[in-house]
Amino acid sequence: MATETTASERLRYKLELIGPEVTLPARRLLEHPNADEVYPRYLAVGYHITCGMIGVVEAALERARALAPADPVASDLAGYLDRHLLEETHHEEPGGAVLDDLRSLGVDAEALVEASSSTKTALLIGAQYYWIFHHHPVAVLGFLELEAYHSELPTVERLIEKTGLPREGFRQLLLHAKLDAVHARELHEVLDSMPLEPRHEQLIGLSALHTIGLTAEMLLDVVLAERLTVA
Repeated sequence: MATETTASERLRYKLELIGPEVTLPARRLLEHPNADEVYPRYLAVGYHITCGMIGVVEAALERARALAPADPVASDLAGYLDRHLLEETHHEEPGGAVLDDLRSLGVDAEALVEASSSTKTALLIGAQYYWIFHHHPVAVLGFLELEAYHSELPTVERLIEKTGLPREGFRQLLLHAKLDAVHARELHEVLDSMPLEPRHEQLIGLSALHTIGLTAEMLLDVVLAERLTVA
């Protein structure tokens, strides 16, 4: 008799559709002849994702609280997001820890993150607000699935060695290489414990595919743009 799959397993099956695309930006960065020049721009994209994530989680938490306790999925979601928001607060300002890393690299952090903003950032974050307020806040779990695709610690160490840049400029990558594996496991446990209906799973899957695919595209844009400059 076949064993019934869990919600987190079904989500991972969906994400296998874009599996190779997810790791491509990091591989290309490691191969880049000027990785030391590309990395600060690569990290600056991460700043926008981090800032967007905090706002999205706060919005989803607000919406989930408004729907609870009549909505059991929203009730469970609110409890999880309340805890997760505390875990993701690494600095007094959203994205502040990434700015600190950029400053450690000797670049103008504020100018760099401003220059790295794009319409794709708006597409990435804006879709979440739409799904949260016009469908269901559980969509945020698809956004947070991004943590399951964190940089591996050996990859970060190789990048530090290749670029020759100060280790202090990689603090957030090093931290999340450790923390995000734990966060991803917790997220999957929450997914499997919630009374999700097919419509909830469909929304989470759509959110995850959008988030992870577009994030990979944004990071790849940075690497390829620099390759064109070198060529």
